[in-house]
Amino acid sequence: MRPNLYSFGPAAALISALALAAPATAQTLRMAASTVAVNENAGTASVTVSIQNPGTAAATVQAVLVPGLGTATAGTDFTYATPTTLTFPAGSTSSQTINIPLTDDALAEPAEYFALRLQNPSGATLVAGATDALVFIKDNDTGAPAQARNLRLQHLGSYQNGAAGTNSAEIVAHDPGTQRLYVANSVGGKLDILSLANPGAITAVASISMAPYGGINSVAVRNGVVACAVENAAPQSPGAVVFFNQDGAFQKQVTVGAMPDMISFSPDGRYLVTANEGEPNADYSNDPEGSVSVIDYAGGLAGVTQASVTTVGFAGYNGQAATLRAAGIRLYGGIPAAPATVAQDIEPEYVAFDAGSQTAYITLQENNAVATLNLATKQFTSLRSVGFQDHSQPGFALDASDQAADVLLANWPIRGLRLPDALASFQVQGMTYLITANEGDAREYTALTEAVRLGNAAYPLDPTAFPNASLLKDNNALGRLNVTNKLGDTNGDGDFDEIYSFGGRSFSILNAQTGAVVHDSGDLLERLTSTDPTYGAIFNASNTTGAPARKNRSDDKGPEPEGVTTAVLRDTVYAFVSMERMGGVAVFDVNNPAQPRLVQYVNNRSVTSGTGDQGPEGIVFVSAPNSPTGQPLLILANEVSSTVAVYGVQLRGTVLAAHHAQPAAPLVLYPNPTPGGQALRVQLPQSAASATYTVRNMLGQAVGTQSFRGDAVQVPTAGLAPGVYVLSLVADGRTAAPQRFIVK
Repeated sequence: MRPNLYSFGPAAALISALALAAPATAQTLRMAASTVAVNENAGTASVTVSIQNPGTAAATVQAVLVPGLGTATAGTDFTYATPTTLTFPAGSTSSQTINIPLTDDALAEPAEYFALRLQNPSGATLVAGATDALVFIKDNDTGAPAQARNLRLQHLGSYQNGAAGTNSAEIVAHDPGTQRLYVANSVGGKLDILSLANPGAITAVASISMAPYGGINSVAVRNGVVACAVENAAPQSPGAVVFFNQDGAFQKQVTVGAMPDMISFSPDGRYLVTANEGEPNADYSNDPEGSVSVIDYAGGLAGVTQASVTTVGFAGYNGQAATLRAAGIRLYGGIPAAPATVAQDIEPEYVAFDAGSQTAYITLQENNAVATLNLATKQFTSLRSVGFQDHSQPGFALDASDQAADVLLANWPIRGLRLPDALASFQVQGMTYLITANEGDAREYTALTEAVRLGNAAYPLDPTAFPNASLLKDNNALGRLNVTNKLGDTNGDGDFDEIYSFGGRSFSILNAQTGAVVHDSGDLLERLTSTDPTYGAIFNASNTTGAPARKNRSDDKGPEPEGVTTAVLRDTVYAFVSMERMGGVAVFDVNNPAQPRLVQYVNNRSVTSGTGDQGPEGIVFVSAPNSPTGQPLLILANEVSSTVAVYGVQLRGTVLAAHHAQPAAPLVLYPNPTPGGQALRVQLPQSAASATYTVRNMLGQAVGTQSFRGDAVQVPTAGLAPGVYVLSLVADGRTAAPQRFIVK
């Protein structure tokens, strides 16, 4: 029998009808990129919404501004109608772009940002984790910081004391009597002795093995006597100060506290002081107390015996842990079963003295503090926190990601623990000040590791304090930033209500008597190095050997100011600040401690290879009378390259004509934001014979003006409605860059 060729016709028709009646499939939408960076003068910022999976249904989605996040202001910095609805036709495979007009203002400001979010999809689903986009607006009005250049450092030469990696040049000391340099070569386990007779061609004299004594950490010299701070072969046991003569012949040694990390003679030579860090071992089963050892050196080396040593600990503070923490001093060491005492937790790092050799100042780096020691009584007279940077405030921006291609110095809701390493003292008008290099440091042991990436799931942010945590945790924003997990959980519920990162990326100037911070350089060092015509190419690069990788320390502690020293030349006090990571040294005029002036930045590192000077650690100034050439010298010990670099110091009576006039340094406005009714304070870079400020609202209308003299003024805000204002100022005929401030 022949088959019925039409027997399947009705079934086929049914299947076709069912296919036609099948529901349309939704499209899958997402932000094409989690971050967008654009120049302020680009005209528009473009944010693309893409189709991850096309569908058969027409779709719409809203793109709205994310509330509560961002430093760019809608209506001022950009224009955006929120919500904006995007429509995707059925079957579409094409992405859509939102073009956001930008305002190219004339304000010098950090990179600003805002965020867009996809919401309320219809006929579409949104890809989880891909609904937000951060838009960075890079300012085009902030130039390189002005350099006064009334002092010039000229590189005379660098000497390498052995192969990098198997040797180091960590700390250097200069003896004017012999014109020798004494270098702590901790990696090589040696004391290296060099001749500085020709600063441009340093030569080796001797190399003394420190193996019989322990591990060398630091060195100081006075009148041909060399004193080395040496940690025990068992580091948690008491260390030693080992004395040598000028040729490196052993003389004697005395015992000091555990792990002496720095050693220095007082200016009058009466005392020799070590900062004994007292770090624990890896599992915290042995945690010695931090201490400071004071050696009575009044009778010279001949009079030094063990009885000359007084080691001063911090046991007297053991009952005050809660009070100290409330004052901002970090105490968090030990393990849960055996928390460290205050004396164990404190870790002295570096020593400086007042001019009269009556007081020693000691940085306690991991504790974010400075201790003051009376040298006559051998008693601590104060223990003070040095505080933190508020990176949400103007002047305290930072570049926080090693993965964002652009340098994005921006303000963020985080705080930077200063955690100072080196410090130096100086005097202005009879007052003693301290300058600290705010390097930052984290405790990293098997039993206690405090550093964690902000984007890590093990670092949960409080949803109330940070409702937009997912945006902050993006790797192009703050996700890569190393933060501490030992501070910030203010209510003890397991998530973090405040964010604390490591290091201030700055230097601070403190009133030595009160401990008050009179100045902090804020984001100046990152602005300086990122805009340098040569070394901007290796901005925030690590000091590791090999080709430098730009920005690979942005997620950590940035430039890491490490060393600092001061000098008086003519009638000016200068400070020299070295940067451990990308290298080089910045010079500042600190005659006005509250408003230092940038003088110069120099570096001697290759921007393409692992050559030149890398990892400056110790820094020494040699005055003209003590120099072999009669010219002041600046000497840097570079730990990673194992080099000692020598710079000649040249003063200029006036700025050379070859250097074009620099723009006026920016004003300092504080507090900013300003509570309504409270005066806004304005600090000028230097005193002015005549000055006039004008306050304008964002429509350009003048709402206040005043003439004055001096270097500071108070701007009344009474009568100003909450909002954003711009202050412009003309001082002695020079126009300062306009600055924005906010009235709350």
